[in-house]
Amino acid sequence: MKTKILYIALAVLALAVGAASPGLARQSGGGDIMQKAINKPSANWSVYGTGQKTTPIKDKTVQGGGAVKVEVQAASDKPWSVGAAQPISGKVTKGDMLMVAFWAKAESVDGGPATADISAVRVQQSAEPYDAAIQGGVKVGDAWKMYTVRGRAAIDIPEGGGSVGLHLASAKQTVLLGALFVLDFGPDGDANKPAS
Repeated sequence: MKTKILYIALAVLALAVGAASPGLARQSGGGDIMQKAINKPSANWSVYGTGQKTTPIKDKTVQGGGAVKVEVQAASDKPWSVGAAQPISGKVTKGDMLMVAFWAKAESVDGGPATADISAVRVQQSAEPYDAAIQGGVKVGDAWKMYTVRGRAAIDIPEGGGSVGLHLASAKQTVLLGALFVLDFGPDGDANKPAS
């Protein structure tokens, strides 16, 4: 069953890649897009920081059927003080086109709109100084959606030395984080059509 769910998620990811950038879809050769993956796709987020509550959830409406619910209790001027991370097993080479894709949705807090601000989505070193190969932010809405951030790697990260980090403390908010995919399209990847 998990294999079937993974294939469905990959099909959706392939469609998202193709819709956002036909060049990337062509570069994947129409074959197995997971050949570009430098992580083990999962919804197993490690959440850190004080002032947050984390709960694993099951949700049949998201690809993979599970997520992590993160409730940020208060906004901070240090948005990295609450975050979520997953490891990257592959290496990153400076100049490669990278794409981070993950499922997310927001829930209402105190009767406000169901939105969340992930101020930074980073492919970064997993140890100090935590330099980023790529970084971008996303605004999350009230329905499950695959969010993507892409860019050219600014630094090399050795095999097993990287992670994806999300900065979550920019607002009092509740965000649900589903499966994460990190793809490396190599130096010839199309950087001209960033996805949102």
